[in-house]
Formats: sequence, structure tokens, C-alpha cells
Amino acid sequence: MNRESIYYLPEGSTESTFCYDEDRPRLPLPKLDHTLKRYLESLKPFGTAEELENTKKIIETFRKGVGAKLQTILEEKAAKEKNWVDKWWEDYAYCTLRMALIPYCVMVQPLLLDAVGLAAVPENFLKSPATCLHHNMVFWKLLRTERLRPIASADKKNVFSADLYRRLYNTARTPGLEMDKVESHFRTEREGPCASHIIVLYGGRIFKIPGLNATGDPLSPQDFLFMLQQIQVKVESETMTVPHAGVPVLTNDDRTSWARNRQHLIELSARNATMVREIEEAVALLILDTHCPQNFSDLAQLALTGDIHSKWTDKSCGTIAFKNGQMGCYGEHCCYDGSISMSISLYVMMSIAEEGVPDWDVPAANLIRPEELVLDLDDTLREEIVRMESVADEMQNCVVVSMDQFQDYGKAFMKQHKIHPDAYVQTALLLTYYRLHGTFAPTYETAMMRQYYKGRTETCRSCSIESVRFIEAMESATVADADKAKAFRAAANRQMELMNEARKGNGIDRHLFGLWCAAYDNGIPIPDLYDDPLYSRSGGGGNFILSTSTLGYTINCGYVAPMCADGYGCFYTMLEDCIWAIFSAYRDSTVTSGHKFQQTFHQVMGDLRALLERTEMTNKL
Repeated sequence: MNRESIYYLPEGSTESTFCYDEDRPRLPLPKLDHTLKRYLESLKPFGTAEELENTKKIIETFRKGVGAKLQTILEEKAAKEKNWVDKWWEDYAYCTLRMALIPYCVMVQPLLLDAVGLAAVPENFLKSPATCLHHNMVFWKLLRTERLRPIASADKKNVFSADLYRRLYNTARTPGLEMDKVESHFRTEREGPCASHIIVLYGGRIFKIPGLNATGDPLSPQDFLFMLQQIQVKVESETMTVPHAGVPVLTNDDRTSWARNRQHLIELSARNATMVREIEEAVALLILDTHCPQNFSDLAQLALTGDIHSKWTDKSCGTIAFKNGQMGCYGEHCCYDGSISMSISLYVMMSIAEEGVPDWDVPAANLIRPEELVLDLDDTLREEIVRMESVADEMQNCVVVSMDQFQDYGKAFMKQHKIHPDAYVQTALLLTYYRLHGTFAPTYETAMMRQYYKGRTETCRSCSIESVRFIEAMESATVADADKAKAFRAAANRQMELMNEARKGNGIDRHLFGLWCAAYDNGIPIPDLYDDPLYSRSGGGGNFILSTSTLGYTINCGYVAPMCADGYGCFYTMLEDCIWAIFSAYRDSTVTSGHKFQQTFHQVMGDLRALLERTEMTNKL
């Protein structure tokens, strides 16, 4: 496996990065009866017999009444639009949220660059980001020239939309008083010009550097290092607080307050308007952060919070360089999904592995001075910066993160026992939660939908009645090992059935969400179905206690904060002989504990292995 086979189109290829996007099939719209049947089934782990009987009546009333009317509205929409949920999902699942993007709406990833030879040592504080900036610009140019290989099976029967790559770079989530808006300024070379500069933030100050040389090629790591060194000298030599520093912290406010401050900022002067536009149109951000993460969990947590004073959070993507040579990155979730983040981080790591660490004895070929963007401020904005600095400081430890490597076994053992690795881990997570809390957790797992036109994700509801039966069997002292193992396999098989159905467009949550949106947009009272306690108790309306996703089969692992105040984020990647995982929980919760969850997960994984080995041994006797 190398970059060329994964990422590059061969010379002379008639394909291009986005060539299949318009031909992707329409997003399916399930039949109402089918969705309501699956929905009722998904409620069984969470309701008593009496509650389920009451919900059955609510569902039937909905099916015969307003539900049928809303389904007709959806069918008319789906006939006109190739993706009937796309705009609603962006507007109502993301852009109407008024809470701060950090910690609630950004994706975060620790970059384990020492695994590819880029050591996490203080002398690499600027060298590592200089290297990453170079490879990011190469990737950006692949997109600009449409030479990035479309993701497809060899026979081209399964081709994924590349549309979300258009919002990886040169994109910002612009705040609004009531609703934000994603604005992508990215253009391919065929489509027209596109900004190629990068914004560097350090100590609350903002600098603009070019990404390309005079001939239009990405600047070298040595070129980037030269510019970063100048920024470091400038910021660190001026020990007194400069009066224009601190503006980025305003972007970490609630969205309505930031919308007001942004509008005031750009109206204050024409220079401000130009500079804000330059920030929002830039390829990407680099944040230089003086924190020194001491371990993987520390790195994962500081990549989320860290120096919030130096994060322009609206930007679609940013790389974070810490003073001791550690690195991380973040992505604004509204702009794209985690699969895009994993793709670019894997590309950067493979590039470093294949090309090696740059020769830093080679001098920079382009001696370019960074341009500091000095925004005009008035007393109102200065007061707002002081207020937000206090808010940001309080936010530092709001999420507790545990980054974990489970080393006892990995996907090879799971495959040996003929259990799909993802279904194995999902079932283990459900058992982990039950052991800690004594209840069954409504669980969200990401199901990829990019095979459809502008497809993003669907929800796989992992907590099934089969998983409940397995957990009850596993925790019983009277159930035989053979029956426990049989129940485990049944739960894992059901998990794969649910995932496959979700991927085909036969999920539950996007359809229920669309029916709600149809009511809301057409002035129809929100149906009783959405007020039923079992709707939220099963995860509906964004109330999933476990928010989970498998991130593939490399060491690259990222996360988002939990969906609920008393929930967990559980994100993992499965290698042959180990599992990398990141568990997150809110510090203020009196219910959850990320560290206890991690410890219990280890115990569960050990118990499952022992169970399978015992039953295998018994079967051989």
C-alpha cells in the first residue's frame, strides 16, 4: 500500500476527482411503513411492555394520519432533489445550533507523526508543521488539478462521492444571528482562481503566508520553516501584549454573539472586512500552541481545547503544533465528515513515510516574510475579547479524553473467530456501558452514505434486542459459556445487518428527521411521535448516550465530544494485533467517567476473548 495506489490518478487517466459526483444515485427515501416498523423494533431495549404498547399506538396514529401527509411531502421533495435530506441536515442538524463550536461541533485528531519518523521533540516545534503544510499543499493541488483518485472499487460498481473534499480547504462556517452558513471558496483550476495562502495563529495574533511559489508549486518544508521561524521570533520577542492580539478568541463564543461581533468587526473598517475575508478564504489554518502534551490522552484533549485564544474556529480545517513537537488537527464537522479527515491525515503520514524527514540543512529557496493581519478594534471589541478570554479559560478542561491502545489482540483474533471486527467492538462497547451503569445505552454508530449523491452519513442504532439478550446472558452466572458465545455471535451478526441496512438507505433517523423537517418547514404542528419519551430515550433528537464510529484500520484515530451531557464518545480503529480508541466524556457530568469506561472496556475485551477461547476449547474436546 502506497500513496500512488491510493491517492494518485495515473498519467493519462480519463478520470478526475469529481467526475462521478453528478452520476451518483439518488439518496433513497424509505417507505414510511418500513421505517416505522424498524423504529418500533429499535425501541425494545428501552421501554417496558406498557410503554411499548403505548408507543405502538402513537406510531399507528402517526402512520395513518399526519405521517402519511409528511411522507407525501418527502416523496415530492425526493422527486425533485437527488438528495432530499442534504440541505435540511446542514441547516437543522448543524447550522441552527447556537452553542460554541469548541467543544461541541469540531472533530479532533492527534497526529502520531513519530510513527513515520517525525519525532515529537521540542526542536520539531516548527519543523513538523512546516513538513505538514508542504504535504497539505500538495494534497490541495491534487484537488485543484482534479488528480486525486476517486474512491471506488476496482470494478467501479461502488463509487463514493468526492463532493465533501470541496469543503476541506478554503472553507469557513460563517456565523449568523439565527443560522450559520457554510461558505466554500475552493475552486478547481477548471472552475477558476482560488486563494492559496495559509493563516498562522500564534499568541492570539494572525499571520498570512503563501502556500505556493512563483511557479505555482507548493512551497518546500524549508520555505515554510523559514516563515514560521520569523513568526516565532516576532511573537516571542514582543513580550508585552500587543493591542491587536486576541481577535480569534471571539470565534469561540456562542454563534449568535460571534455573529454580532463579526458583523461589528467588518463594519468597523474596510481593512477589517478585507482581512476577515482573507482568513475565511484561506486554504487552512496552522495554530502554534505553547502547551506541551505529556501523553496521548493529553495530546488528544489539548488538540480540542489547548490555546483557544489562537483558534479561528470557523475554519474548516486546522493543524495544531505544540511546543514540545507533538501535533494534532481539527475539522469543523458541518463542513465535512470524519472520513475526509482520516483521508488527509493518512496522506500526510504516508507522504512523510515515503519521502522521509526533510533535510533541514538545505536552505529555503524562497525567503518570504509573513504578513501580520492587524485588525482595527474599538472599546466594544476589546471588552468582548477580555470576556471571551475568561470564557475560553473555563473551557479548557470541559471534556475529559482518554486515548487508549488495547494491546492484547486486534482484528486478526476477531476474524479468526469469524466475527466482524466492527460488530465485535460495538457489542463490547454496549457491554462496557452496561457494566458501568446498569442500563442499556442508545447507541449511534456512523454509517457511510457517500455512495449516494452528496451523501454523508446515516445512523446505525447498535443497541438491538439481540445485544440486550447477549448482555443479560453474559452477566448471568447461570448461563452456560456455549449459550453466551452463541448470543454474542447473534448480537454481532445483528449489528452487521443493521449497519448494512443503514448503508443502503434503510436507516431510521434521517427519515424521522426528514419527516420532522417537513412538518416544521410547512407550518404543521410537530407530531406527538417526537414527544413520546421512548423517542428521546432511544436516541432520537440527538440523545444517543454512546456516540461511536469506526475510523478504519490505521493508527489514525480522532474523536468528537459526546452528544449528551451524560454520554460518551467512543471512536476506534482496528489493527491486526491491537485497537486504538479514544473515549471522551464531559468533566461536569456526575454520571460518566471516561477513565472508568476505558478500564471497563479492557476488562470486557478480555472477558470476550476468554469466552471465545473457552468455547472453542470445549468444541474441540
